[in-house]
Amino acid sequence: MFNSGISILEIIHSLRQAIAVVNPKGYILSVNHAWVQNSSEGGIPASFNWTGINFTQIFAALSEAEGRCPNALDPVLNGTSPLFRTEFQSSFERSLKWFLFEATTVYYEDSHTVKGMIVCLTDITQSKMLEQDLMEALTQIRTLRGLLPICAVCKRIRDEDDIWNSVESFLEKHTHAEFTHDICPECIRRLYPKYSSVLDGPSYS
Repeated sequence: MFNSGISILEIIHSLRQAIAVVNPKGYILSVNHAWVQNSSEGGIPASFNWTGINFTQIFAALSEAEGRCPNALDPVLNGTSPLFRTEFQSSFERSLKWFLFEATTVYYEDSHTVKGMIVCLTDITQSKMLEQDLMEALTQIRTLRGLLPICAVCKRIRDEDDIWNSVESFLEKHTHAEFTHDICPECIRRLYPKYSSVLDGPSYS
């Protein structure tokens, strides 16, 4: 097998995702550089030693505070459910960030005995912001469907509250369109006949 000269540890430290290796009892064995950097941005000193910290206790406390199941990692550590995934929001010095949290069971070579788990945090702030923008845009899109009751004389439209609206106000209310007023050539000829000669100019031909 080709030896690239790059160790697994170097690969893990190069990842943008924050990675923590946890033993079967829930204690952190090691973390990568991205984990330390995210922790630092969240207010934890970069010098803090994560090794030996009980991650399951931290996760349980945070989950309970947010109304989530505090024991969600237990199935991952006992091998009954090899993957747990959730999204959460966290406060940083200058902003709020969204993360995808994934915990995956690691097995020994027999594929049955649990060796521990890998915790991975992926920053999904940009995709969540895009998702929120799309949802907001969708809520603003209102499609006019069906038959619209319109007055045969004044052309006002009756809305869902039985209120008669001008065409402009009805469309602004249901489509968020904005109107600017002008006069069409036919109305100019009818209302201002002495200026209608302007319509015969090259710009109206």
